Amino acid sequence: MNPQLPRLLGAVACLGMTTGPLPPRLHAQEAAASVMRASVTRASVIRPGIPASDGELTAAVQARVSRGDVLTGMRRFAAAQREYRDAAELARRQGHLPSFTLWHLASAYYYQGDHQRAAAVLEQLAAEAARCGDLAVEALALFNAAWLNGEGGRGRTAATQVADLTLLLRSPYMPVAVRDHLNARLTPPSAVALER
Repeated sequence: MNPQLPRLLGAVACLGMTTGPLPPRLHAQEAAASVMRASVTRASVIRPGIPASDGELTAAVQARVSRGDVLTGMRRFAAAQREYRDAAELARRQGHLPSFTLWHLASAYYYQGDHQRAAAVLEQLAAEAARCGDLAVEALALFNAAWLNGEGGRGRTAATQVADLTLLLRSPYMPVAVRDHLNARLTPPSAVALER
């Protein structure tokens, strides 16, 4: 008997996986292919919001964001906004684009009812992302700023941002999933109110 087998079976049992044989039609190659297809499908799904930039969520930044989330949940928006601003500044000092952090700051302004300041935060994020060369974050921030400006009755500003976004989405370096997601959101009837 292979000396590695008991160790493998123990690990499988600890992980809660079955030790029974796979159905005959699912040999190892097919099983691996189905896992890869599922992970590719999940990876290409665009979730609401703006994702964290690489390395942004260090323990210190995550702690500030978590405190801000708790304060937002308690409707203590001014205190939450301070936590998010501090977290964003900390992420910048650590050399990271504070995309996730600024999304949370914009959300706190939005929940407070201050759509204009929320849009301003996202416009700032779009500008920072452009300087860092993060096209996906720039596009998502620009779209959400345009949406907020449209909802806030600033249709001209929203129209300018949508025009900028449309040009940005033509970049060959734009991730396909982001391009497809935002193009779908921009096709009529658009999610962005340009006439108000």
